[in-house]
Amino acid sequence: MSPKSLIQSGIFLVIAIILLVNYLIFFNKNENLVKINKAEIDNNVDNKILDLKYNAIDEDGNSYIIESESGKVAEKEKNVLVLERVTGIIKILNSEDIIILSDFANYNKVTLDTFFYGNVRLSYDEHLIDSDELFMNYIDKNISIKNNVRYKDHNNKLYADILEIDLVTKFSKIYMLDKQKKVKVELKQNGSN
Repeated sequence: MSPKSLIQSGIFLVIAIILLVNYLIFFNKNENLVKINKAEIDNNVDNKILDLKYNAIDEDGNSYIIESESGKVAEKEKNVLVLERVTGIIKILNSEDIIILSDFANYNKVTLDTFFYGNVRLSYDEHLIDSDELFMNYIDKNISIKNNVRYKDHNNKLYADILEIDLVTKFSKIYMLDKQKKVKVELKQNGSN
């Protein structure tokens, strides 16, 4: 090989090495920047859903509508939505609508089971029930109301630990957790106590 060819090959090799080094440094830095930016974005993403509404109808024609101002997917259970400012409407055929209001609820999108909590209020016809917690099992069509249960209609008031209601038959069971305590009932007869 001639000296001129060796010099040209050397210059070509040096230029190729410089280009290769610059290429690797440039793209490695950009990949790291992209990864950092993605991590920052992923940490800042809030999976909040606004104005959420679900409607389910079973084979008998009964329906369940749940609405909330906002919600997000639960961290540990992807089928559960954690909802805020919640309204649930249960429509059983040949029956009055049951309306449930609460500050929060955990709603299972698969089973439709819903755990309402925080200032829970259930209204049905002229019946009003306030409590701290309410669990609705949609498949079995029953509700369990717990903690600080206060029932009221036009003439009666009732205070208990637990109130269970079958949504189809409207049969209810009311009791205290401590068997030594009694359910407190206030009955009004003819407009007086």
